[in-house]
Formats: sequence, structure tokens, C-alpha cells
Amino acid sequence: EWGVEKPRTLEEVLEDDPDVKICLVDHQQTSQMNPAINPDNVVGVIDHHALQSKTIVTDRPIYIDIRPWGSMSTIISHTFLTHQRRPSTSVAGMMLCAILSDTLNLQGPTTTEWDRLMVAVLSEISEAD
Repeated sequence: EWGVEKPRTLEEVLEDDPDVKICLVDHQQTSQMNPAINPDNVVGVIDHHALQSKTIVTDRPIYIDIRPWGSMSTIISHTFLTHQRRPSTSVAGMMLCAILSDTLNLQGPTTTEWDRLMVAVLSEISEAD
């Protein structure tokens, strides 16, 4: 555990603010999108999967970051560092766990050197063993 409270569900967030802006992470297909999300409120996509059928289509430009890396969390971790931002210990720990899960402990076929580098960096920041 990383000492982080369980977040509210998306449905709870949308109940409070139906127009909240959404960034899709780890997918970009409408078939995988929560049906509660209004596609007009999607302002970004961060993903590591191939573009396939049912990819979200928008009427205006949105932020897109799709890379052929082993995990979406590798992309987010890299973005933290390129913007000279250090994630908190708990955020680093959660991203570390996500990368290790997505890449099958860095043994999966989609694992990249970027995944390995971010695991090393996040291990140090999160003080993981």
C-alpha cells in the first residue's frame, strides 16, 4: 500500500460535475470507454496500445500521447520527469506497480528500455525494495 485513499468513482465525479474534462488513459477506443463519459468532454488520450477500430473521434483537437512502450504509466512517468516534476513517493510507487504489472515484471514482449529506465527511477523515488 502507498497510503493513498481510494478515489471516488467516475460516476460520482460526473454526478458532481457532468462537464468535467476527461483524459482517457490506457485506451482510446470508444468500446472500452465508460458509458458515463460524454465523448465531447474528452480532452486527451495517453496510451500505449495500437490504434484500431472504434478509436475516439472528436470535433476539435485534443492532447494525444501514444507511444510504443510497455505501459501507459511509463509515458506518464516520463512526462513528469521531462517537465522537471518529481512525483510524490506514493504516486511513484503506484506508477511503478502499474509498469511492472503491464510489462509482466519487465519480461513481457512489449517491454522497452524506457520501461526499464522508469522502473529504476520510480523504485528510487518510491523507496521500493
